Amino acid sequence: MNNFNLNLFKYFYYVVYYNGFTNASKNLNIAQSSLSYNIKQLELQLDKVLIIRDNKNFELTEDGYNLYENLKSAFSILNQNLEQFDNPNTMEITIGIRHYLSDFIFKDAIVEFMNMYPNIHINMKLYSKLDVKKYEDEYDIVIDYEDYTNLINADNKELLCTLSNVFVSGKELSKNYEFVVSIKELGNTKLISMCPNKKNGKFQKMCFENGILFENVISINDSILSKELVKNNLGLCFGNKEFFKEEIASGEIKEIKVTEELFNDNIYIVHKKSKNSKNISRFINILKKQYKEEL
Repeated sequence: MNNFNLNLFKYFYYVVYYNGFTNASKNLNIAQSSLSYNIKQLELQLDKVLIIRDNKNFELTEDGYNLYENLKSAFSILNQNLEQFDNPNTMEITIGIRHYLSDFIFKDAIVEFMNMYPNIHINMKLYSKLDVKKYEDEYDIVIDYEDYTNLINADNKELLCTLSNVFVSGKELSKNYEFVVSIKELGNTKLISMCPNKKNGKFQKMCFENGILFENVISINDSILSKELVKNNLGLCFGNKEFFKEEIASGEIKEIKVTEELFNDNIYIVHKKSKNSKNISRFINILKKQYKEEL
């Protein structure tokens, strides 16, 4: 079997598929005599009669019918795989994003993208700390804070959105902070710190400049749990307003209004130029459109 010419199976399949030697000859651009010779060679190698011929018609034997049914399944699988190479929209985009940002960055954009380009597979990899060395090997797109994307040596870097930072608290705890003119008034308050804010240099600088020393109740990078802790009035939390948007709107979590202007975070997209560039650009444009409309 290892010495079989696989083309013989192809010729047999298409003779049956096109319902005869004449049609198969035209579609395959092969002389009928060559087709007939190849089918004969296949029958000799299999030691089975596959087609009963006469001048005008042909009929499959039982062996011929069974072989065709098996080849039909095999060719169907083969054609499906070949279509992936022929169709430029059938491919994968690998996205690296910080776990904290992933909770709200993709909410609407990924649904819109998948509806528009169902053949493109999205592979999203979450990380708590960006490993720049992995960028070239693992990611087509990286989405992260400006401080971290600056570490990547890439020309294709675009601003996705600017996120406003806020202090939030549970409904009961918020009663203590109804009118806050300066963030100094929040000093010595219990804090639920969310990564990456625990190591966020800008946050630490803001606290230092205002003489604030928070009592750090818990440091956590689980975003869902952190919201629950805030709701239960265990402490204040500082983070992107977008992250708490739904809970603030529902009243489950209260934004502490501070007169002083707090710093914002710039979120950037870094992406590669590759054979997949067109689809990467499509995804980025949908994502940017989402934030242009919302923020």
